[in-house]
Amino acid sequence: MRTATEILNAIEARAQRAIVQELRLMKKEVLQLHPSLSPEDQDHADALLLKLGRLESEQIVVATDAGTLEQEFQQVAQAA
Repeated sequence: MRTATEILNAIEARAQRAIVQELRLMKKEVLQLHPSLSPEDQDHADALLLKLGRLESEQIVVATDAGTLEQEFQQVAQAA
């Protein structure tokens, strides 16, 4: 049977090339493991959750101004 540390390390290794949906599933998996972890492993899990959240946010595009976004789409459509 694998240790909690090995499981967390495996999740962390997979996270580097995961898409948003996979990252969200990984976060759920870590949260499910969290209550049964030792204090040291809980610290590792907390750090991993932060990392997963950062990786997820890097892949999400946020439109700050809908009007600007609309103009950009129109310019691209006209250029095509």
